Amino acid sequence: MIKWNMYNPNITLSTTTGCFIILTLLLLLDCGIGAYIGVWRNSYWSALSNKQFYPWVIHIVEFCIAALLSCWVSGFSQFVANKVSLLIRTDLTNKAFELGTYKNVEGGAQRVQEDCLSYPTLMVSLIGGIIRSIVMIVVFSVIVIYHVSVWFLLFPIIYAVVGTGIAGKIAIPLINLNYINQVLEAKFRQSMERTVYPEVYDNNYNLFVRTKFLNYFQSFYNQITIIVPHLALAGLYFSAKITFGTFMQIASSFAELINSMSYIINAFGDINKLLSCRKRLKEIQVI
Repeated sequence: MIKWNMYNPNITLSTTTGCFIILTLLLLLDCGIGAYIGVWRNSYWSALSNKQFYPWVIHIVEFCIAALLSCWVSGFSQFVANKVSLLIRTDLTNKAFELGTYKNVEGGAQRVQEDCLSYPTLMVSLIGGIIRSIVMIVVFSVIVIYHVSVWFLLFPIIYAVVGTGIAGKIAIPLINLNYINQVLEAKFRQSMERTVYPEVYDNNYNLFVRTKFLNYFQSFYNQITIIVPHLALAGLYFSAKITFGTFMQIASSFAELINSMSYIINAFGDINKLLSCRKRLKEIQVI
């Protein structure tokens, strides 16, 4: 176990593990609040559609309490996530100093400074997002199955799988482009020669073009996501098999399901940056 003795002799990997446990519990609490809101929507929309004033007021108060708790959980979760990232960065930086391999690589000092910061930040963020998405998928799948049928889960599953496949095909080249960009920027920063800049320009331009296509698809996908639940449930509602309140609750659950299943689509940019950082850190044997 590696210790960091420059500022705090008590920082160890076990501290990082403890923070991860706290972060996981906070994520589960956040998911619990989200599940409560998912159930709350049915009674809220029913009270509103039936013009029941006092139940409506009670639901508003319940929502405010849940929202305030969610704000606290979100803020504290971000603090814990930042602390985990800092501890991992400390460990990676300390290992880089001990090995000294970064001195033999072009832009090695920059890799220690930037990549040891970016890599744990991106990793913790993505792990937290994946955990939250998995829990939310389970929760809202139960809600959908309870109110309609397990077969209705095919709508978000097919939609998310197809969307993820298309986004992946667009985004995969970004891994190498991000890696080359960091290498060329380091080369240009060290040499500051006019002959190096055209390489930097060309790679940046290619990176921007590919990112533009990914952003186009992400925006289009997220806009269509708003309509998909309504299309899937329209037959049940207009045939009077479900009430308006149930329709709104299931539609919201569908939206949450799709968003959770589509987490990778919206996180492709960070995933590519993470893989690029990992590739650079492996070159200096830090990971």
